[in-house]
Amino acid sequence: MANTSLRRPQKGYKRGGKIAYHGAKSRTFTSTGRNEATSADEKWERTLLAHGIDEAMGFGRYESGKRREGWLVNVQPTSIQDERNPNGRAAVDCYFIEEGGSTFKAAVEYEPYFLIAVKRGYESVVEEWVKRIGGGGVVKAVKRVEKDDLDLPNHLLGLKRTLLKLVFTNVTDLLTARREIMPIAERNRKNQSAKDAYAESVA
Repeated sequence: MANTSLRRPQKGYKRGGKIAYHGAKSRTFTSTGRNEATSADEKWERTLLAHGIDEAMGFGRYESGKRREGWLVNVQPTSIQDERNPNGRAAVDCYFIEEGGSTFKAAVEYEPYFLIAVKRGYESVVEEWVKRIGGGGVVKAVKRVEKDDLDLPNHLLGLKRTLLKLVFTNVTDLLTARREIMPIAERNRKNQSAKDAYAESVA
């Protein structure tokens, strides 16, 4: 008796101009959720490992003592642990070589920030909203600053625009706020033309 069982072709075939079965397609799955505590622990493990490597290479961290001078040869982002923030404080490690050939590194802290443009008259409302991003505590401080807006049609007149400066303790908090703000900012940008921005600035 002839074998009448059906088999799926390995490479597919064409019939009537249509492509038949080509086998199962591979799919790639990525994890979208991570435990924040685990992520923070992994970050500090990497930071400690980097410090250990630097010390082995002769670049021990200089924290206090007499004044030291040297040539800056490298800069790397890092974090300084803080009991009040699991992601620590933002800093950069500066690597130096002294005149006598000795090497060391020193951490310089800084506060990352970005600016957002707000419709005139809504500054206070937006200030209160950004303070609640991420459940509160993500934005360290909000300041109002005057800046030239080069997107205005007649920006050479020296017209200023009030912007909100959002200051953060570390880059992780900055990215958290950015993820919440960017979709709203992009939507508002599409709804507001350059002419509207100019009329608002001279009002």
